[in-house]
Amino acid sequence: MLQDTTMRGRVPAIFFENGTLTDQDLAKVSDAAAATGQPVRAVLDRLGLISQKEWARACAAHLNCALITLDQMPERIPQDDRLSSDYLRRAAIAPVEINEDRAVFAVADPFDESALAALDMIFGSTLQIGIATDRDIETAMARGPAVSAGDDDDTKLAVAGADGLDLDTDRLTELANNAPTVRYLDTLFDAAIEMRATDIHLEPADPGARVRLRVDGELVEVQSPAAGIYEGVVSRLKILAGMDISERRLPQDGRIRQRLSGREIDMRVASAPMIHGEAIVLRLLDNLEGLSKLEDLHLPAHVSKRLGTAIKQPNGLILVTGPTGSGKTTTLHAAMNALNDSRRKIVTIENPVEIQTPGLQQIEVNAELGWTFAAALRTVLRHDPDVIMVGEIRDSETAELAVRAAMTGHLVFSTLHTNSAVDAATRLIDLGVPDYLMKSVVRLVAAQRLVRRVCQHCAQPIDLQKHPKTRDLFARLDQRTGQQTSPDSWNLMRSVGCDACNQTGFRGRVALFEALEPEELAAAGTSRGKGLRTLASEGVRMIGEGQTTLEEVMRVLGVKSF
Repeated sequence: MLQDTTMRGRVPAIFFENGTLTDQDLAKVSDAAAATGQPVRAVLDRLGLISQKEWARACAAHLNCALITLDQMPERIPQDDRLSSDYLRRAAIAPVEINEDRAVFAVADPFDESALAALDMIFGSTLQIGIATDRDIETAMARGPAVSAGDDDDTKLAVAGADGLDLDTDRLTELANNAPTVRYLDTLFDAAIEMRATDIHLEPADPGARVRLRVDGELVEVQSPAAGIYEGVVSRLKILAGMDISERRLPQDGRIRQRLSGREIDMRVASAPMIHGEAIVLRLLDNLEGLSKLEDLHLPAHVSKRLGTAIKQPNGLILVTGPTGSGKTTTLHAAMNALNDSRRKIVTIENPVEIQTPGLQQIEVNAELGWTFAAALRTVLRHDPDVIMVGEIRDSETAELAVRAAMTGHLVFSTLHTNSAVDAATRLIDLGVPDYLMKSVVRLVAAQRLVRRVCQHCAQPIDLQKHPKTRDLFARLDQRTGQQTSPDSWNLMRSVGCDACNQTGFRGRVALFEALEPEELAAAGTSRGKGLRTLASEGVRMIGEGQTTLEEVMRVLGVKSF
């Protein structure tokens, strides 16, 4: 359709004419596309420059093509033996209508000359091209192929996979593929990505349902599905996750991989029967997180130095502590990434594997099958690893094996559910690890928490002269945690709320860290342990710098931490 094969020639001119894109933006897009191998439209969407819908509308207008939406696509896509479904998915093409007179296809990339040439070679003058979004094409292709007009009723049942299914299953399948159901889920996924949600909660109620997103650790309510389609939404999610839609009395687990905003997102799906229906929780796992580096974590200088030294050791045990959702897995994978090269064999044992990283051998345990952390660790030790990550030490057997592995020349990373780094030593002793062994193998114990960062668009500085109670309270905390900074350097902020932060006053999170070496663990709680940099002191530092608020740090750490 266009002969200009340069990067600028692969973007509709309207975006440059109306100022949406600049040459600097195009250079950034070009670099990102070359580095990731993603198409231009996906990079534009991921960088927040041009959405999928804007791209499709502009391409349709620029090339004088029809704009095809999901509503205009058939419930079951037509088939042609000359085109494989795998090829169509890779090329982001969906058949809309195929007969003797017309062959209509929806394409996401009208600049893909090789794909268009292949269609033209097969269908010739009957070929008609329309433009659609990647998301609509993926949804249409997921519906499955249509049944040929000549097939009888028995054949239709077999193709639909309904041989032996009851009428209720057929009804749920129909509800799952209804246009309102598909539209609602597309809108929900878009909102989750835009709001940077980590989890989606769908909860049945009487009447209706409630849907919430976990954003920066807090649940935020969003639009619920219209009356009558909640059952279809649940069924669609279960179908996409490979779960049994006919089973509604027992909990199930599954997984969905979806392309959202130009990148692959894995969703871990869990269902549970409730008194008013089934509840669904989806954990969103961005595969790009597997590329995290230690420098991306913005560790405090003293923590970064200690962790950098510890991971360079040939053996030993490195522990990260904190409650669920405090970012331990992200920190451990960033450390793994720093060691990830062809000279080392790195094996991780996780439940589940949340971040998939090339170069790592990753094992997912399943306690129901007897494949526990301890059993997997015992097996891994026979596979000549250099570095081992154990997702969690939760029993004495796993603790003993982890310590033994650290003593026999392996560098072992793991997590513990304790409130602080100091508590980790006590926990290991409770699990049966002798004190002398712990001191000989532990290289570093880090603890972390995530606090919400004040929104840079609406945060307001607090005038401490006009708020003496706030000034005096912060001064006491500053002194109690050993900071003793100058009041002239304080920059306390107040969260307000705006459209950029969904009226919460916070946008994004920042980690509080403490990292103790073996001798500091032994000194903690004594006079020799005074002056240690703790989670509380890090929290006070961030409050003083205006990164977060006093209320937020106290919410996360608790008042007794100070």
